[in-house]
Amino acid sequence: MSVDRTILDEGRTECAPLVDMFADDDLAARRIESVLTADGMDVAARQGVAEWIASDQDVEPDAVVITFGRGLTERDRQIRRLRNRLPEGHLIVVIPEDSRRGVRRAIEAGADGVVFESALERVLSPTVRAVLAGQTAVPAAARREVDPPALSGREKQVLGMVVTGLSNNAIAGELFLAESTVKSHLSSAFSKLGVRSRNEAADVILQSEYQYGLASSARPATYATTEGSAQ
Repeated sequence: MSVDRTILDEGRTECAPLVDMFADDDLAARRIESVLTADGMDVAARQGVAEWIASDQDVEPDAVVITFGRGLTERDRQIRRLRNRLPEGHLIVVIPEDSRRGVRRAIEAGADGVVFESALERVLSPTVRAVLAGQTAVPAAARREVDPPALSGREKQVLGMVVTGLSNNAIAGELFLAESTVKSHLSSAFSKLGVRSRNEAADVILQSEYQYGLASSARPATYATTEGSAQ
C-alpha cells in the first residue's frame, strides 16, 4: 500500500503512520490490516523478516507489527533480528494469550508493545499509537511480567534451592527451618510470581534470574521433583 503524504504549508509533512506487518497466516494478516487501516494507518504486508532485512528500504516504517503464533523461540529470534535492524524502531508483537511468560520474553527480545490475539481488534491500534508516542504497552494482566514483584530474602533463598533441585525437606535442613515454613515461603513466592508449581517457578527464575536477584551456580539438567505445587 502506498504512503499518502500531504505536503503542508511552511514545508511541514503530515502523514499516516506507516506500519510493516509480518504475519504467519492470512487470517492474522487480514485482522491486523483491517484494524490498523480503519484507524488511518498505512499497512504494508511483508513476507519474511530475513528477506525484508536484506532488501533496500526506500522508506523506513514507523512501526512493525509481528505475529508468529505459538512458535516462541522463532518469534523471539525474529524480534531480535528486527530490533538489530531497527534499533530505534517501534516493534509490536501479537501473541496467544495462553503463552506463559510470553510477554516477558517478547519484551526482553526487543518488543515495545505486546497484544493478545484474543483482544487484537480492541487493543492493537491503541497499542501501536502508544508505542509510537514512546510508551511500552503490555496487557494489564501481564504487568507482573514486566514489573516483577519483590521477593523477600528468604523467598529468594528457597527459590534458589528449588532451582537446584532440592526437596522441601532438604531446603529446611539447609536453612534450619521447619518444613512447614519452607512450604509457606514457597506458597508466598508462587503467588507473587504468578505460578502454580515448582517447575513453573524454576522456569521463571532460570529465564530471568537478574530480575529477582537470584543466581544459581548449578543448573541441573532437570529440576522436577515428585513434590506438589507448594509441598
